[in-house]
Amino acid sequence: MCLHFRDYAEQRHAGMSDAELRTVLNINGMKHVSIEFLTDWFMDGEAGEIARRNEAIAFQAANAFGANVLNVGPDLAGRDIPIEIMRERFAALCGRAAIHGIAIALELVAWGNVREVDTALLMIDGVPNAGLVIDSWHIFRANVPLHHLKRIPAERVLCVQVNDAEAEPAGMLATDTMCRKLCGQGAFDLSAFVETLDAMGVQLPLSVEIISPEQSKRDLPEAASVSLASARRCFDLP
Repeated sequence: MCLHFRDYAEQRHAGMSDAELRTVLNINGMKHVSIEFLTDWFMDGEAGEIARRNEAIAFQAANAFGANVLNVGPDLAGRDIPIEIMRERFAALCGRAAIHGIAIALELVAWGNVREVDTALLMIDGVPNAGLVIDSWHIFRANVPLHHLKRIPAERVLCVQVNDAEAEPAGMLATDTMCRKLCGQGAFDLSAFVETLDAMGVQLPLSVEIISPEQSKRDLPEAASVSLASARRCFDLP
């Protein structure tokens, strides 16, 4: 279960305590919990100030839920920030996270400035509590060859997200990412994707992430049920 820090903030604002929120996860058997999705952590000015406030909320959420991984994104707005600055500020973010016992997982994003393996490895190099989020949608939409993933040490993969989509994107990638499909209902070679991660020695839960109008129309029990059932069929899981 990867929870967004904004949802944590909303629940706290609604009157839920940290203990009550953690109890919800515990009674539903949620053993593997992480937090997402921090953006603009590399920015100055007002955007940077907002990012630091969100960062504090994300750390609080991670501590409340017993999560030890926070997922973050690269630059998604094409600001042409030099990679040296990104590396410096990423290391600083990881240093602040380490104080809370949290690892930072940087997601490869198909339209971001970290979309392929070599840049991702450069970003996390030398940072002990840094790793990567490997999302099938972003890997296939960025046309990352699956064998390139094998350059990533298994222990540096901190989160694996699975989903499916049509063979061709519908317009801009930032729009198409909102039109994902249940696992096995699109054109991605998800079997090869998971087989590659297995061959790398990655041993993590698969986090199903379906962002779509159809999914958002479902009520919570149905959305969870179809996500789980389709993933089990796709990956031949019990």
